[in-house]
Amino acid sequence: MKTAKILFLILAVICVSGCSSRGTTKPRSQVISDAQSKGVPVLSVEEDRALFFEADTINQNRLVNLIKRRSESTGPDDTYRIGPRDELEINVFDVPELNVTARVRESGFVSLPLLGAVKAAGLTESEFHDEVRKRLSGYVKQPELTVFISMYGSQKVAVMGAVSRPGTYPLKKGSNSILELISEAGGVNEKAGNYISFIPAELSGISSTNDVESRAKLALATQPAAQLKESGIQVYLDQVMGTNGGIPLEIPVRGGDMVIVPEGGKVMVEGEVQKVGQYDLGQQMTMLGAIAAAGGITYGAKVDEVEVEREVGIDQKAHLVLDLGKIASGEERDVRLRNGDIVRVPSDSGRRLTQDTFESITRIFNVGAGVSLGH
Repeated sequence: MKTAKILFLILAVICVSGCSSRGTTKPRSQVISDAQSKGVPVLSVEEDRALFFEADTINQNRLVNLIKRRSESTGPDDTYRIGPRDELEINVFDVPELNVTARVRESGFVSLPLLGAVKAAGLTESEFHDEVRKRLSGYVKQPELTVFISMYGSQKVAVMGAVSRPGTYPLKKGSNSILELISEAGGVNEKAGNYISFIPAELSGISSTNDVESRAKLALATQPAAQLKESGIQVYLDQVMGTNGGIPLEIPVRGGDMVIVPEGGKVMVEGEVQKVGQYDLGQQMTMLGAIAAAGGITYGAKVDEVEVEREVGIDQKAHLVLDLGKIASGEERDVRLRNGDIVRVPSDSGRRLTQDTFESITRIFNVGAGVSLGH
C-alpha cells in the first residue's frame, strides 16, 4: 500500500512537472518559419535587420543635412528681422556716451540717447544701422557706428522634458548649440533617457516662436515615442554632451526649434533570463547590459539568436537578431537600447529538454524521499 502511494505521488509529480514546466521562447528563425508555413508574409532576419537600422540611417542623414544646410546659410544677422525683446548693442566711435545696449520693447521701439524712441522691429541689422546713422547725423558730424543684435529675445527655443528648468530660452549672439541651451536649462536631470528629440523649426510648422513652448509641451505630452521620432531628429545625449569620449556634437539652433529630452523609460527583458521583467533604461544601457540587469541567461538560452524588438514607426516593429558569442569575441557590435525596446532571449529546445528532464527527475526523487521518510 505504501509503495502504491509513492508511485501515485511520483506519477502526479511527473504530470504536474510536465504541465507547469517553464514555457519556451521561440527563436526568431522559428517564428519566421512558422509564419511562412502558414502563408503569412514576414520579413527575413536580414530584411528585419535592415529595417531596424534603416531608421537610424535616415535619422543620421537628416541630421547631417540639417547641420550642412544651416552652416552654409548666410546667418540670421544678414536677413533676420528685429523683433520685440531682442537686445541691440550700439557703439558710436568717439562718442562713448552714446554707446548703449537697448532692448526692443513690445511696441517695436528702442530708446536711445539724443534720438529718443527709434523703431527697430521689422528691420534688419543693416537697415537699423542706416536709420540710426541718419538720425545721428543731425547731432554728430559723419557719425561712425556699429550695430549688432546681442540677444535674439524674440527668437526662442523650447527646451522641455527631463531638464532642471524646462522652458523657452532666447538665442544669444554666437552661442546657439543644443549643449549650451540644455546647460542654460540647468542640464538634464536624473530621469533623462539616452537621447534627445530635436525638432527643427522647419519641421515643427511654427510661424511664430512665441508659441514654441506650448507646442513643445503638447508634443511631449501627446506624442508617443515613435511619433516623436517621425517628427524630430534623434541624437544620443552623450554625443551632445560630449560624455562619450568625443567632442560635443555642434548642432546649429534657430528660433522655433524644440529640444525635447524624454525620460529614460523602461526596457523589457524576457525569455531565458534569470529575472524576466521591466528594467529602468540607463543612459548607456545596451542589450548586454539589459540581460545583465535581468541576472544573466539561463541554462536553456539559445545564445546565437538573442533578439531586440523595437518600434520603428507607427504600428511598425523591427527585430534585430544578435549572437552573444560573436559580440563577446568582437565579431558583432552590441546595440544601445531605446525606451520600449524588448530584449528576448529564446530557448534552445535541445538544452531545455535536458534541463527540464533533469529538474523533473530531481523533483521526483525529492518527493519520493519525503514520502518515504514520512511513513
